[in-house]
Amino acid sequence: MSKYEPLREHLARLEDVVWAAKLDELEDILGTNLPKSAREHRTWWANSGGSLVHQNSWLDAGWRVERTDLMRDVIVFRRLRIGGTIAVNRSQSAERAAKSPKRAAEKRLAKEMPALRQPATVTLRSEWTALGDVHNTPCSSNAIPQQGGVLRFAAMEGESLVTAIVATLGVQQVYRGLRIQVKGLDAEDESRVGTELVEKAGLDASEPVECDVVKSGNAWLLTDGRGRKADLDDRSECYLVAQLLYLQELQSGRKSTLLLR
Repeated sequence: MSKYEPLREHLARLEDVVWAAKLDELEDILGTNLPKSAREHRTWWANSGGSLVHQNSWLDAGWRVERTDLMRDVIVFRRLRIGGTIAVNRSQSAERAAKSPKRAAEKRLAKEMPALRQPATVTLRSEWTALGDVHNTPCSSNAIPQQGGVLRFAAMEGESLVTAIVATLGVQQVYRGLRIQVKGLDAEDESRVGTELVEKAGLDASEPVECDVVKSGNAWLLTDGRGRKADLDDRSECYLVAQLLYLQELQSGRKSTLLLR
């Protein structure tokens, strides 16, 4: 009998669809240590099968290795098919679930949680477009988008640089509000935005205020290496991008204010 037969039997008994296992847990199931290559090389966990006895242990049980995280000693298996023994177990499980729905739901949830709790990394890649000093750049500038985006206003406070990050579904409207404020123009409804910026961010309207913008198409959200463009016309995604940019300001040691409009 193969030394990996206990792993095949364990997988065959599982009712899960996804199983995240620590390497120490796998060694407990096998009753012996894994080879050094299993802890150092992802190729050991490939799904080639053939003459590779250890890989056949999970493939024959109807499973495959979906992801390896050797930095954290975690291997994630996913079910490919349901075999005879498993089907019987599933049928028995369904009967128990019909008798006790709440308990069955708790059990299913508990089994799903290990995979859900795997470490995740969410990062942002963005490109700022410079709009220039608010005193000198008119609202009619073609560089100012009308749709959603994230604005950054920057000014000097003594010897220190301070910033304000603003998430908005109407970039031009926010920019116009601040420009009306710094120019001292009379437009009560629209200047309300500028007043809020000046008061909450501590900007001096009489001093130079530089403005940058992350426009639609210039922000990408990446989760565990897989990325897509952020939809800055979607309120929740626009706010998420702004929050990440705000954290970047703080981590850079700058005094900053986050405003969501």
